[in-house]
Amino acid sequence: LVELGSGYVKPLSLKQSKMALPKTPKEEFGRFAQWESSVRKSSPDISAYPDDVIGPYQVKDEVAGKTIGVSTVVLGPGGKVLVAPPMQGLRWRLDPGPTHLDTCTFQVLSDDGAVLQYKGFIDRGARLEARFSKRPIVIRGAVTFQMRDGEAAIMGDDYWKDMLPVNVKTETTKFVMTKTASTPDEGQ
Repeated sequence: LVELGSGYVKPLSLKQSKMALPKTPKEEFGRFAQWESSVRKSSPDISAYPDDVIGPYQVKDEVAGKTIGVSTVVLGPGGKVLVAPPMQGLRWRLDPGPTHLDTCTFQVLSDDGAVLQYKGFIDRGARLEARFSKRPIVIRGAVTFQMRDGEAAIMGDDYWKDMLPVNVKTETTKFVMTKTASTPDEGQ
């Protein structure tokens, strides 16, 4: 099995397994959900900045299914984000999800002071498979923005409790980012 994906998994024999064999697909799905949950709880040392996610990505911003812009973003070691000026990269991280999707979030400071947050999902199985097949990693999600601190001050204390509502409607800016070929000086 693959190490550093969902954690290192040691297979058990049927004699070691204490769960009864499933009789229906619904029971099998329930068993799988319990197994994955127990694996996640036993693997607290998963990095928020895995090596296979680090690298350059081509990011396509889309509204109503049409590409409105293409840029290059480099997700660097330790959560660093590199983008072309006048934008400024802030932070990124990968959080494991409760199912087969992990959440990749990165933030960029625009030239007008707004913080754009890109929050996308990556299929864990596709990410693991990409290690062997060398296919590019693809992350899809939505873009939200935070107001500048001065604007947030007039919103009141409740603003900070729900600062980044994700509202995925047809006119929401969505994105698709695809990992591009790594360069020799990547991450430096």
